[in-house]
Amino acid sequence: MKTNKLVKIGWLLLWIPVFLFVIRFPIFAEEDSTEISEKMPEEYQSLLDTIPEDIAALLPDGIFSSDSSEVSEAVRELSHFSYLLNTLLSLVGAHIGDCMKLLSLLCGILLLSAVFRTVRASIGSDGLGHAFSFCTTLVVTISLITQGYHSLKGVTTYFSTLTALTTACIPLMAVLYAMGGNVTAAVASSAGLSVFLTVLENLVSRSILPFCSICMAFALVSALDPSLRMGTLLATVKKNYTTVLAFLMMLLLAMLGAQTTLGAHSDTLAMRSAKFAVGNLIPVVGGSVSELLRTVSAGVGYLRGTVGICGVLLLVLTLLPTLIELFLLRVTWQLAASFADLLGCDGEKKLLDESASLLGFLIAAVSICASVLLLSLTLLTHCASAIG
Repeated sequence: MKTNKLVKIGWLLLWIPVFLFVIRFPIFAEEDSTEISEKMPEEYQSLLDTIPEDIAALLPDGIFSSDSSEVSEAVRELSHFSYLLNTLLSLVGAHIGDCMKLLSLLCGILLLSAVFRTVRASIGSDGLGHAFSFCTTLVVTISLITQGYHSLKGVTTYFSTLTALTTACIPLMAVLYAMGGNVTAAVASSAGLSVFLTVLENLVSRSILPFCSICMAFALVSALDPSLRMGTLLATVKKNYTTVLAFLMMLLLAMLGAQTTLGAHSDTLAMRSAKFAVGNLIPVVGGSVSELLRTVSAGVGYLRGTVGICGVLLLVLTLLPTLIELFLLRVTWQLAASFADLLGCDGEKKLLDESASLLGFLIAAVSICASVLLLSLTLLTHCASAIG
C-alpha cells in the first residue's frame, strides 16, 4: 500500500512540470508610470473664442496653443510690465486723436457762443441772447450725444463680452476644480458665476442705456432752463443706481468668496481623511497613492495657475479699451467745461460737467461688474488642490 502511494505521488510530481509547461499563464509586473497631461482642457478653447478680434491681435501666439507649457510662456510674456505698458499706450494712441478733434470742436462752439453773447450785450436784446445760448447749447448737446452714443455702444459691447467670458469660464473652472478633487468648490463657483451672469444680463446690461438716457435728459433740461433745478434729482438718481449696483456686486463677491473657500476646505478635509485611511489600512499601497496624488496635484496646480492668470490678463485687456475710451472722453469734457467756465458760458458748462460725471459713473459701473469674474479667477489660482 505504501509503495502504491509513493508511486502515485511520484507520478503527480512528474506531471506537475508538464502541466506548467503546457498551460502557461501570462503573469508579469509593470510599474505604473502615470504622467501629467500637458494638454490644456478643451474648455480653454471656448474661452479663447470669446475674445474680441482687436484684443486677440494683441496677444502672443502661444496663448492659442493647446500645450500648457507654451501657454505658460505666453502668459509670462503677457504679464511683463513692458508689454502691458505698450498695450496701454497703443490703446491711448488709438483714441487720443478723436478726443482732440472733439475738444477742438467744443472749444470752437464755445468761442462762437461767447462771441454771440458779446454781440447780444452790445445790441441789448435779451431775446436774441437767449436764442444764441439755446442754439449753442443744442449744438454742444448734439456733439455730446454723437460721441456719447459711440461710448455707450462700446460699454454695451463690453458687457456682452464680459457675459461671454463668464459663460466660457463656468465649465472651464468647474473642470479645473474637479481635476484637483475640489468638487464642492466647483459647484459653488459655478453657482456663484451663474447668479452673476443672471444679474449681468437681466439687470445691468438692460438698464445701463435707459439710465444714461434719463441722466442726459435731466442735464439737458437743466442746461436749457436754469430755473428748473434738476441737479439734486439727477445726483439722487445716479447715487441710488450706483449704490444698488455696488450692493449687488458686494453680495455676489461675498457669496462667491465664502462658498468657494468653504467648499475647497471641505474637499481637502474629505480627501485627506481618505488618504489617511488608505495609508493606515494598506501602508505600502497607501504611500504610493499619496505620492502619486501629490504629483497629480502639482500638475493640476500648474494648470490652474496658468489658466487663472491668463483669464485675469484677458479680462484686464478686455476692460482696458472701454476704460481708456471713457476716461479720455471724460477728460475731454472736463477740459471743455473748464474752457466754458473761462468764457462765461454757464449753461454749456453745466451740461458738460453733468456729462463728465455720467462718464465717471460708467467707469465705476464697468469696473465693479468686472470684479466678480476677477475674484473668481483669483480664487481658482490660489485654491489648493484637495488631492495634494
